[in-house]
Amino acid sequence: MTQLFALAISVSVIALVYARWEYRQRGKLSLIGMLLLCAMLFVPNLMLHYVFSYDKPDNPLDYVGVVVGTVGTVLCLVSIIFFRSPLKMLCLVPGELTLTGPYKWSRNPQYVGYLLFLLGFVLNDWSGWSLVALVVVTMSLHLLVLIEEEHLRRTFGEAYAEFCRSVPRYTRLRYG
Repeated sequence: MTQLFALAISVSVIALVYARWEYRQRGKLSLIGMLLLCAMLFVPNLMLHYVFSYDKPDNPLDYVGVVVGTVGTVLCLVSIIFFRSPLKMLCLVPGELTLTGPYKWSRNPQYVGYLLFLLGFVLNDWSGWSLVALVVVTMSLHLLVLIEEEHLRRTFGEAYAEFCRSVPRYTRLRYG
């Protein structure tokens, strides 16, 4: 697991540096950039127990994990549908800003959904390594969001600035 952790960190650093360079130089990602980002998201998953074997839920926390993971998967898929363009989703073309569906309450609902999916597995298969995987992916995605925001500001200008003012980066939690 230690080697997987080192690999996850290394792949994340390389993918993020490369993505930032491509966005700044080319204004979009190449296939190599996209594959590196996919690897950045995939490699930490190898630290999760479910990759190698999955046991049915047998206690309340397991069931909470299944529900959280399912909600995350649904949110991620719905967000992809509202994106309306596979090329835009893969960061190969800028397309237009998506302002409908889950993008009304989060600028990054796909990432929120993916993190909920991973959190579900952390709850379902509680281990130190699954928590480490969640932390690595969370930090990597946050850094990727910052890189993407810089690119989107250059691409969409004031329209994106207004979107940022009206919609939170991840989510706005309200109590009461």
